[in-house]
Amino acid sequence: MQRLLSSAVLSAFTYSGLSFASTVSRCPTTNVCFQVGVPEVSASSGDGNIYMQLQAPTSYSWIALGTGSQMSGANIFVMYADGSGNVTVSARKGTGHTEPKHQTTTTLELLAGSGIVDNGQTMLANVRCANCESWDGGSLSLSSSSAPFIASWKSGSALNSKSLEATITMHDSHSTFSFDLTQATIANDANPFVEASSGGSGEGSSSGNSGSGSGNGAGSVSMPAWVLEIPALTSAHGIIMSIVMVVLYPIGSILMPLLGNWTLHAIWQIGSFLAMWAGFAIGVILSQRTEVNFTDNHTVLGTVVVALFGVQPIGGYLHHLHYIKHQSRGLVSHGHIWYGRILMVLGIVNGGLGFQLAGANQTLVIAYSVVAAVIFAAYIGGAVFGEIKRYRNAAPTRARKSSA
Repeated sequence: MQRLLSSAVLSAFTYSGLSFASTVSRCPTTNVCFQVGVPEVSASSGDGNIYMQLQAPTSYSWIALGTGSQMSGANIFVMYADGSGNVTVSARKGTGHTEPKHQTTTTLELLAGSGIVDNGQTMLANVRCANCESWDGGSLSLSSSSAPFIASWKSGSALNSKSLEATITMHDSHSTFSFDLTQATIANDANPFVEASSGGSGEGSSSGNSGSGSGNGAGSVSMPAWVLEIPALTSAHGIIMSIVMVVLYPIGSILMPLLGNWTLHAIWQIGSFLAMWAGFAIGVILSQRTEVNFTDNHTVLGTVVVALFGVQPIGGYLHHLHYIKHQSRGLVSHGHIWYGRILMVLGIVNGGLGFQLAGANQTLVIAYSVVAAVIFAAYIGGAVFGEIKRYRNAAPTRARKSSA
């Protein structure tokens, strides 16, 4: 789960400026995060400097933040590794469904704290833009309560380029959202993403209107306790829900046909049911803190699956009553069984979406898939064995009815 934890830490780091500046934050996916801060003087005058932070794992080829409601005409800032332990940030103009090209009218400067950080796992760019309130194609109100932004990202090999015109391939995914810039006001016109320390050298270097720089200024970042809890929450949610959907529910399902013990089956599944809700509650807290909420397929499908599982115990009880009365399965029995099977499959699929959202490495995804496949095969075998056993046990009854 190490990669899953690292991905969650990225979301935690994006809130680092909250302890000393009022910036606004957004993580359109768990491991790609952005922050924006507007100095009071800029907000009051309607022009001047604004500050942005872009952050993602080094497993991404590039990520981008843009001002505007759509790609066409947007003012886009693309970050990628420069191959020397630092990052490049290139200002580009959105032209629709084609690669955005570098433009020199936007004045960017890479600031202290930028570079390849977190033991080589994270790309981080702290950027000052001197004229982002307007560009060829649009404008941005620095006092807007609903300023439109876009974002996109591409996983893959590092670009390792200092060129501001480096070629980028088509994004994996994208997002549109808004920032309330009235909540992003910072008192001083200075880098809000690091705190100065006695050993600091100030702001990092940049080159050109769109900067590629080292950002070697020293500084420290303090995060509130609730942010530091995000890695633990991510780990707990992933582990609990994986065990419930991949192991506990399938095993509980085959206990009945294998052992014919309704009490054991019911106790096992109720325990799994309670564990599922505990994992779901953790997931809700995590989605709120990372601001993913219902913007991702994983959170939407997960909520639907858990909600549908909520009525499964009722179906199980009705199935039990029917069997006691008739000593055979009925419509409610088959509904309970197949309803549960469908939800288990959806739950397992959603677990894969969760790993994708967290930016999990391939090894973890393969391990999850192998365990799921083994348990699924065991479940199929147990279900078949149970049906054969049930058929044989019913043979004497069928024989008596036939002779009668």
